[in-house]
Amino acid sequence: MHFKQKAIRITAIVHRDLTDLVVSALKRNNIHYFHMEPGRYPVLAKRGWLLFDFYQNHSIIDTPVTIFEVSCEASAENFLLSLFRDAAELNIPGHGSVYSETIEFHSPLPTDYIVTTEEKTKTVGFSGLTGIFCILPRGSAEPIARLILQNGVAVPTISYGTGTGLRDQLGLLRITIPKEKEILKLVVHSSDAEHAMDFIIEVGRLDLPGRGFIFEFPIGRGLLNTKVSLEGPKQAASMDQIISALDQLYGNMEWRKKSNQFRQSARHRNYFEGVNVVINCKEESIESSLANLRKVGVSSSTISLNKLLHSQNEKNAFTPAREAANILIPKKNLSEVLSVLEETGFFGEETEGIVYTIEIPRAFSYQSKLGKRK
Repeated sequence: MHFKQKAIRITAIVHRDLTDLVVSALKRNNIHYFHMEPGRYPVLAKRGWLLFDFYQNHSIIDTPVTIFEVSCEASAENFLLSLFRDAAELNIPGHGSVYSETIEFHSPLPTDYIVTTEEKTKTVGFSGLTGIFCILPRGSAEPIARLILQNGVAVPTISYGTGTGLRDQLGLLRITIPKEKEILKLVVHSSDAEHAMDFIIEVGRLDLPGRGFIFEFPIGRGLLNTKVSLEGPKQAASMDQIISALDQLYGNMEWRKKSNQFRQSARHRNYFEGVNVVINCKEESIESSLANLRKVGVSSSTISLNKLLHSQNEKNAFTPAREAANILIPKKNLSEVLSVLEETGFFGEETEGIVYTIEIPRAFSYQSKLGKRK
């Protein structure tokens, strides 16, 4: 058995106070399955005089958010983007973001897990965007987020995870590598992606062992949060509102790169292509699956917790409390990884496993730095 199905994954990050409104909208529109995970938006407590003020060392205030994920057919992409936009009023800075990406499922799913619709919806959001996903030791995300915010590049999202794999191979050295991880995600203009990755690698010291990994992933369309500061407006319109208005005026985000001091010449990195394998299963089931994968060379992964809910609880084919892991591997190893999961019962009732993959055009880790030296 090898199941394959292309889909669109919609990710919406909304202010926690808006969570109930979004859940109600999902249920009202018969969106049966949706994942939820807590996270935070870091924002500057105060902004300097200039729009992109690199030199001010402002403190960070955390805004709690809920991260929603829903999978759909391509024909339902704009329908779901507009549903999240309207439910959370994402046109207002500070309310959140929503974006889409193409994924491929490799596990059997209930027929109503992937959303379909015959409703015609206007195209929503901007194209020309790239996502960046980074795993860092706990406590490392905030200084990176501060510099990203001060440069007006993006409003990052931070959530928590637990690292596995590499620490188990290092003996006594493992005490120097914290198990607790932070997952930093941001969406940037595609022309800024390599510069943003290079910056995060440098500041996050990802070229050192145990510091984590980073990759970029293609975004279909998105509406992005522009609220980088909590400081109230001193004029008729706040800077966040001006940024949002200019995005709407130009119909894209191209204008931003002309104003961005962040864009500097990126150094040559030994990036590699790969596949991000996301496995999701019942809580307290994932460790054994990862142990099986380590036997075939999957060296490390990061585990996070989430919920998989159904709009009608009694019809949920899954246990709601879930664990998920992101595993970055070379594409040539994918079939072996899927075979191990199948042979060890990952898709059975005991584990309730779900697997999907995302094509990764550019990634970096300490191991890729070592590969450059060989």
